[in-house]
Amino acid sequence: MVSQPAAGQEVLVVDADEQVVKGLDRLLTKVGLIVTATHDPIRARDQLLNKFFAVALFDADTPTPGAGIELLQFARDKSPLTSVVIMSGRKSYDVAIKSFRAGAADVVLKEPDVVPYLRERVVEAATDIKATADRNVLMEEIADTHEDFLRRLREVTRELVDVEDRLAGRTPEDLSGAAADISVVVVDDDSAALLKLEAALTPAEGWQFRPALTGGEALDVVTQTRPQIVLVKEDLPDLPGSMVVHTVKAGAPDAVTLLYSPPGKSGRAGEVKLVDATRVMNLIGSYTDPGQLVGPLREIRDALKQKAHERRYLQAFRQRHLEFLQRYNALKQRLKEELDRGKKPR
Repeated sequence: MVSQPAAGQEVLVVDADEQVVKGLDRLLTKVGLIVTATHDPIRARDQLLNKFFAVALFDADTPTPGAGIELLQFARDKSPLTSVVIMSGRKSYDVAIKSFRAGAADVVLKEPDVVPYLRERVVEAATDIKATADRNVLMEEIADTHEDFLRRLREVTRELVDVEDRLAGRTPEDLSGAAADISVVVVDDDSAALLKLEAALTPAEGWQFRPALTGGEALDVVTQTRPQIVLVKEDLPDLPGSMVVHTVKAGAPDAVTLLYSPPGKSGRAGEVKLVDATRVMNLIGSYTDPGQLVGPLREIRDALKQKAHERRYLQAFRQRHLEFLQRYNALKQRLKEELDRGKKPR
């Protein structure tokens, strides 16, 4: 009695000989395999594209000599985990060589005394595929569990850090570091925008504004003060504002950079764009007054504070769990390599 470790696995049979198909169906169904049979290679290709078969049995000469090997090449390309066995009624060295070179798992003669071997070969291949699939599922579950554990450990660390801060009497403002006092460079040869922003965002709230009348002056100020926010007018006396922004981002990548065009004398509205390392986003599509910048600047400050908190949590997490993180990253890499290895065709 043959064991059925691969029960439920599907097998695709492509053969024009109905007697062979019926015999294979009986043979493989008895060991728990599910058989799909066709004599049409086009139908077989459609099946391979829409369903996973653990094993495929192709007659080398269905419907024409060598057609089974062409189908084998298609299967290896579209369903690389499917183990393909080529069946041949011809004792041909050429068929065997071409089949193995195309990626066949085995080549068997269509003779009665080969039937037991063919059955065992199909069961073995289906079992290997099932084991690989089960193993991959297990590895993915382990990887997901590790990620969930890491996330929960981060949350616990955050809560612990917050408790320690409260016990020590430290407030969020005390811990925001540079984000508590926001340094803003305004690059504009007209002081109107600077004056309006200074009136709305006061030093008592931590706002520190530094003017720059030209692009060259702006680059000097940014280098010396390392501001959190840089507002740059598009049309400057010496340099294009876009060039100043990209130069600032290259030297101070953490700075938030805004590029703005003031309203035109004819009443045409300007615009304000947020520029980061990879994209430009429209922040204010119809810019008519510097007061419109107050709200976005407050939002940017809040985001910078939150970012400072997150950096602190991350630093605390790394300090407390450095050895764990090293082991975790090494294990994560091994899991990835094992999963990639399991998904490659054999």
